[in-house]
Amino acid sequence: MGGMSLALALALIGTGEARAHRLEADYRVLPGGRVQIESWFDLTGESPRGAKVQVFRPNGEILSEGQLDGKGLYVFSYTQVEQLKIVVSAGAGHRKELDIPAADLAGKFTKPIAATALESNLATPSSTPAPFADRSPRVSSKDVIIGIAFLLALAAFVLSLRNARQLATRKDR
Repeated sequence: MGGMSLALALALIGTGEARAHRLEADYRVLPGGRVQIESWFDLTGESPRGAKVQVFRPNGEILSEGQLDGKGLYVFSYTQVEQLKIVVSAGAGHRKELDIPAADLAGKFTKPIAATALESNLATPSSTPAPFADRSPRVSSKDVIIGIAFLLALAAFVLSLRNARQLATRKDR
């Protein structure tokens, strides 16, 4: 029993801290026919830097694609009001999809800014996109219940090993 418990304890200690859990994302419609996408991991609030972002039109055509910056942001332009689907892929199975209703885009739609004006406008500190979402770490009641269930299952496993060993030593007598 002692060797098995020690091995189990070492395995649990050696697993380390889980750094990320679920990928989250949100959007904000900006003036001038632009949309800002923000993405983060729910438990840490960290950005999935370099994650791939794809923006799909209703017919499945890609409107825009690129990568999140160091702050977890991606900004794209649109020229017509239509429902859009956003897919953020951060690798290792982390993926988040968002639907942007056409009504949300219509509310702030103005004539698109020319590409050169947009680039120079983004370079000024007053218009540089900044994170807007609440990225504070969240632990849901579901996560707590799963953690408690795991600990109870682990305790049941250890007790079953102990009982099996005790039964084996009684049969040997």
